[in-house]
Amino acid sequence: MRTVIAGRVTPDDRRRNPYLELPFEVPERATAVEVRYAFDPGSVLDLGLLDPRATPFPSRQGFRGWSGGARDHVMVTPSRATPGYLPGPLPPGRWHVLLGLAAVAEDGCAYGVDIEVHTRDEPTTIPGLVADAVSAAHEPPKAPGRSGPAWYRADLQSHSHHSDARGSLDDLRSAALERGLDVLAVTDHNTVSHHAPLDAMACERLLWLPGMEVTTYRGHANVYGVDGWVDFRVRSEDDVATLLEHVHARGGLMSVNHPKHSPGCIGCDWEYAVPAGIDAMEAWQGPWWLRNWESLERYDALLRQGRRLTLVGGSDRHQPAGPDRDPPMLRLGSPTTWLWLEERSRGAALSALRSGRVTVAEAPEAPFLTIEVGGTPMGGEAPRDTEALATATVHGARGERLRWIAAEGVVRDVVIDAERFEDAWTPAARGPFLRAEVVADAGLVARREAFDRLARGRTLPLGLDAAEPFREPYRLALGNPVYLR
Repeated sequence: MRTVIAGRVTPDDRRRNPYLELPFEVPERATAVEVRYAFDPGSVLDLGLLDPRATPFPSRQGFRGWSGGARDHVMVTPSRATPGYLPGPLPPGRWHVLLGLAAVAEDGCAYGVDIEVHTRDEPTTIPGLVADAVSAAHEPPKAPGRSGPAWYRADLQSHSHHSDARGSLDDLRSAALERGLDVLAVTDHNTVSHHAPLDAMACERLLWLPGMEVTTYRGHANVYGVDGWVDFRVRSEDDVATLLEHVHARGGLMSVNHPKHSPGCIGCDWEYAVPAGIDAMEAWQGPWWLRNWESLERYDALLRQGRRLTLVGGSDRHQPAGPDRDPPMLRLGSPTTWLWLEERSRGAALSALRSGRVTVAEAPEAPFLTIEVGGTPMGGEAPRDTEALATATVHGARGERLRWIAAEGVVRDVVIDAERFEDAWTPAARGPFLRAEVVADAGLVARREAFDRLARGRTLPLGLDAAEPFREPYRLALGNPVYLR
């Protein structure tokens, strides 16, 4: 049973609604739904699939997959599906191909969608399907991981072949263990097809944190702790607030991703208002030089307003297939988000993110920073006591600088003169928070040289020029604030 749909969209169509739903019928006893699509060059149309259970935003049911612009041929069957898509029963009725109008040329964009519903034997070949089982070559060492109260190394944003990366979950796990990570969030774009395989790949040395990157055309946000799909069809400020309520009602939390100027990346900058009650903000994505000072400025602006949200980092690594040969600054764990966990569990990881017991470092082995004010740890609330000591502890940053930041800006700047360094002082901060950061001083030349080697002969991402990353203080570690009342 074949359905062919052709049409044309314009920029006005995109402005009215960037999600186009194309209906088709699935009969009883269907064994597979197969979709191919194409569109005019010069535009970008994304691909997804909804079954008859889907409702208007925010739906909790009916999602059958999303591949964005990564695939032009996908299939769903009762037992298997193209990565990014969910296998399972094929309910009869009206299904929809979901086209995301990511970018539409000024003179419009013609598209064609070819849908074939199989009604005999289930197909044996699934387009794009790669086994997620762990290969013997990548089998992790048998040594057990930690389990008790401690600081754990995490990467809170990564991607696999379930969205727009080439690497499998096996490749991600191998890369995470190689970098010494304890926790890895897999946050594929607009899909949860990676969740079930993650559960089947449990590992004593690596705690998986299943997530999803809600990828809209005006901003991205990671969702953690929600069982199942989260509807990404956000179109307005009100929709963002509804989405956050929806996530919280399902026991999850939400973090704004990479809120910075990102030329050439559709929807990467956060254009919405940051909704009240948001749990976190990714103030550090990938290597520091990737314009992360802009994200940090936006985070600090929220703190100055009296907002309370956890500062996090994530590599946003789109894992390549096979062994990872890229420079360490581009791999998983750059940056590393350290989480204080009472136990090694997903629940404890979510609690750390909610409470702000989090600190971010350039890499797993890079400077480690924690602070407290009057005995109150990061993420907590301390009384505005003129006698209270503010204490920072820094490991592995001899020769760099420790800066204390309050609402009025930098309020203290000291040289770190030991491998284990402690700074204690009595602050007179007038605003609602106090945080600290480690800034490169002695290590700045080496980082500039590493950046120059990487940039040589390449076009830099996000429209960066070679000097731009070094006009701002080059951060090596960011601690979460202590809030002052």
